[in-house]
Amino acid sequence: METNLLLFIILLLSIVFNIALAYTVHKKQNQNKKLSIQLQKLKDLSTKFRDMVTQREDVFYKNLHNISVSFVKDVSESYLIYFDGDVGRVVSYVGGKNRATIIDKKVIKTELPYSANRVYVVNGSELKHIDFGPSQDKGIDSNDSKVLISDIHIGGELKAKLLIERQEPFVDEEIDMIKSLSGFFTSFIATHNYVSNQGRFEKDMILTMIRILEYHDTYTKGHSKNVATIASLIAEKLGLNDELIRKTYWAALVHDVGKIVVPSSILNKESKLTIEEFEVVKKHPVYGHDFLSTSPELRDLARYVFHHHERWDGKGYPAGISGEEIPLISRIIMVADSWDAMRSDRPYRKGLSKERAMEEILKHSGAQFDPNIAKIFIKMLADGEIQ
Repeated sequence: METNLLLFIILLLSIVFNIALAYTVHKKQNQNKKLSIQLQKLKDLSTKFRDMVTQREDVFYKNLHNISVSFVKDVSESYLIYFDGDVGRVVSYVGGKNRATIIDKKVIKTELPYSANRVYVVNGSELKHIDFGPSQDKGIDSNDSKVLISDIHIGGELKAKLLIERQEPFVDEEIDMIKSLSGFFTSFIATHNYVSNQGRFEKDMILTMIRILEYHDTYTKGHSKNVATIASLIAEKLGLNDELIRKTYWAALVHDVGKIVVPSSILNKESKLTIEEFEVVKKHPVYGHDFLSTSPELRDLARYVFHHHERWDGKGYPAGISGEEIPLISRIIMVADSWDAMRSDRPYRKGLSKERAMEEILKHSGAQFDPNIAKIFIKMLADGEIQ
């Protein structure tokens, strides 16, 4: 079981890194050559990441730190600090000082600079007061230096800080790269913690992915939970057994997890998507399936996620199957997902009224939706079982 779970992590992290950095290259079209080199560098490192989550703590943080520093030139010193509450400790150091005198030194969270931005630059002088212990090594020590800081949050709490110092100012490309990496380092650290603690991995990882997705896609916040609640109520009304109701809930909760690798500029766009952008969005069931399918415990969920945008008339995606070829749970999710989407406000339109949304469900019954599920769902709405 543990091996399968690790394979699941490996696939998730590899795909997220490769696709997200590919978007970074696209975003900086005027510097494609330089960023392509960075992208290739990340791809070359992907194999190394596959083993990282099983490494012991000191090796894990050292490798994570070295990878981040490798994307910035002429680094004088760099610290990776991990926090447990308000007290942190240096878990990795890069630079010319005696590493043994710095590793494990304690740092008070409130003594470090802080910004509403997750990635920001400060003057080295702002870190002069930090005491890393009884040695003469006092941390960043040049008034003229610049320090690039990345704050790493897990579950809304500041859990780590990456400090990168050098004499020359940081350029936008380097700051953007650290911004791109910081979100994924959150995933790496959270995943490593879960594996190390040997907790209930599937549940914790699913909830972690949902939190990451909600941070990435502002529209998704609350949507996944709403769809999961509605879908499980429909499953119960259909008379499914407890196990299938449970699977319906969890599959609905992760139905959009593949959007993690869809650029946020598309997900949060305030106008209607272009044809090309919509084609990118349409790939999210495939990505979600890939994330989940390597774990036997999650394989059923992966199948339901893969087919949740199939239409009853066969005009859906990604497989284009129709009718009862579509898994029942996927058909349930299609109705619940569409309902919540119609009722929710989007940047380019207001959510539909309950009556108008009910009309849309009836209108597309037998085309987009399973007619039996649509009929039962409409009755549940009329009876006040679902709002």
